[in-house]
Amino acid sequence: MKACDSSSVLARAIAEQEHMVTARRTIHHRPELGFEEHATARLIADRLQALGLEVRTGVGGTGVLAVLRGYEPGPTVALRADMDALPVCEETGLPYTSAHAGLMHACAHDMHCAVLLGVAALLKGYASKLRGTVVFMFQPAEETDGGARAFIDAGVLSEHAPDAVFGLHMWPDLKVGKVGIRPGPVMASLDSFDIELVGSTAHGAMPHRGRDAVVAASSVVLGLQQIVSRNVDPMEAAVVTVGTLHSGKARNIIADHATLTGTVRTLGEPIRELVASRIEKVVAMCAGACDVESHVTYDRLLPTLVNDKLMCQIAATSAREVLGPECIENTTPSMAADDFSLYAERVPGCYVFFGCTAAGDPAYPLHNGHFSPSEDALPVACAVMARLCIDYSHYSAAQLAGEFEAGRQD
Repeated sequence: MKACDSSSVLARAIAEQEHMVTARRTIHHRPELGFEEHATARLIADRLQALGLEVRTGVGGTGVLAVLRGYEPGPTVALRADMDALPVCEETGLPYTSAHAGLMHACAHDMHCAVLLGVAALLKGYASKLRGTVVFMFQPAEETDGGARAFIDAGVLSEHAPDAVFGLHMWPDLKVGKVGIRPGPVMASLDSFDIELVGSTAHGAMPHRGRDAVVAASSVVLGLQQIVSRNVDPMEAAVVTVGTLHSGKARNIIADHATLTGTVRTLGEPIRELVASRIEKVVAMCAGACDVESHVTYDRLLPTLVNDKLMCQIAATSAREVLGPECIENTTPSMAADDFSLYAERVPGCYVFFGCTAAGDPAYPLHNGHFSPSEDALPVACAVMARLCIDYSHYSAAQLAGEFEAGRQD
């Protein structure tokens, strides 16, 4: 016996689309940066309280946590949506375009929140078919890489002890109706570096009497670009990007100081450690060759986001039941990062990518001022995520502990 009928779940999600669209457009119209999502959190909390869920606000700063309990004890599933916007100028021209100059939901977090609100509404209606508990995590500050850590530090995982965690991301490289699920590494680790070079000034016409930080910085930039091409196996993935370089005060003075900042992305710990080590050595060697001092600060911010194989199998099965056997696409890993990795590092998890580009529409990339995902993706994601929670709650302990088999308990 099936826990619920797939066509019914999708039909209910489509019926919920108008409410999701309204929530999405309201959030989109008033974007807020990380840890400033006060209006967004109020809207979300009000919607969840109206559904009769247990709701807590101010979690990890501005986050919202809600709990829905099924008809009998069972596993606990956590769902994550991110709430923060980006410092991007919107260029979509939509009627509900950002009212806050220089801020935009250019990474679909407005869509993610709307989907999770829809899932809460659907599961509330299916509470008689849901075993266990669903924890809804509306998390702040994903873009600043601090929100998930703040949620974890607030005790969310320890208090609710989820058996599985699922997240979602609208993905413009996929068409509406397609679902990207891939076991293993799916998004990169995130590290940052700050480099300081210290020399001495001299007249620009007498460079031999100074120690030029500009030349040293230029050498460092070129040296760092050779780390991936000459130290990393071509079959592995890594990115080293120098994003800023500041040096000098006048055109005719040898600069005595330079600072560089950048980011490193990898898909595995061995390559991550290799790149970090090489950055230290390259900077030291380039600085030494230019007779300047160097200081490197290297911060490991986020681990690689690794999808659990079993959770991927379960998610893919639920998606196929809702959308048909051809809906799954085995997407390639992205060198972007997401702090969902901190949850998946602690709890078996799966990050699911949903197509959000309508047929014939341009696929503007994430973090672009023209990014405008199709709202037809909302009921698709809502139905799959809701079905996933119901299905997961009906798998037996033996299935979840061992080899996955399609089908649930009666």
